[in-house]
Amino acid sequence: MLNHNQSIEQFGNAVFSADVKLHLYVAGTQYELGHLGPDFAFLAELQSLDASEGEIETVVGNIVTRWPVRLTSPVTIDSLRFTFEPI
Repeated sequence: MLNHNQSIEQFGNAVFSADVKLHLYVAGTQYELGHLGPDFAFLAELQSLDASEGEIETVVGNIVTRWPVRLTSPVTIDSLRFTFEPI
């Protein structure tokens, strides 16, 4: 699982940290993610979002990756956690 602003990379016996940024884009709005798992994520702040389509962006160091996803559970004001699937 990736944590916002933290990643550990190992090269041989050396371990390095990288700056990590995680975002969710829905309907043109950017939301900061706190944690990202294989099929779930946590928003960094409580917000409500209806289940919809969007993009998840990871920025590790200078490498940006974005992929389209479908939110399979709504994000409610009571929970930061939501599930998604790639599309």
